[in-house]
Amino acid sequence: MIAELVVGERKCASNVQSDARAGAYSELIVNDVGLGRYFEMARYGRMYTTMIKAVTIAATHNSPIAAATATPVIALYNPSSSGKAFIIQRIACSTVSGTPAGGQFVLNAMVPTTLPTTSNAGSIFSHLLSNPGASPQGSVGRTWHNTALTAIVPITSNEIAIIGAASAAAAAGNGGPGQTAEDISGMFIVPPSVLIAIMAGSGAGTTWIVNASVSWTEIDWPL
Repeated sequence: MIAELVVGERKCASNVQSDARAGAYSELIVNDVGLGRYFEMARYGRMYTTMIKAVTIAATHNSPIAAATATPVIALYNPSSSGKAFIIQRIACSTVSGTPAGGQFVLNAMVPTTLPTTSNAGSIFSHLLSNPGASPQGSVGRTWHNTALTAIVPITSNEIAIIGAASAAAAAGNGGPGQTAEDISGMFIVPPSVLIAIMAGSGAGTTWIVNASVSWTEIDWPL
């Protein structure tokens, strides 16, 4: 039997017969084989990362988000008119130094009707590194790094998941696990109008300094 495959990205409606897909090197496209789990999305310029280093945690970084003065380590927003869904692929958080106060990182989510009054803070880079000096390289996302969510409405949010643990409370950060990376693998979908935020700890700790990054793919909405 000879199998005929179609090279290239394909989007089909439900219950419509379709051919299997092949890559540019005639490889069968399925999950977790060939050139790797993220290759397809990176190849088509659909995968992005934003990151920040050396954030000193204060009480305003704590989870859950409780006021307009809350300061996410990273906030990522999908604009209401984007026409895209953000599929979260990976979140990484690390403790550089200091003593955490409850050493967990928590993913928060909310649907704001009014956005932060500040301009975007933080760069977005495509995993197709054709122009690594530019940002946001085609992403429709907006980010705020270590920036207060000033005047955002509504301010209440949901704690979605613990996404890493720096170390036990009141234990020196460099004595616990230095980095936790969660391969989310599409577990969370961020539709238009939704903001997600990495928040840290349950207190300021003592000179607790962290790094963090979020990676996602952008696909057409509605799904």
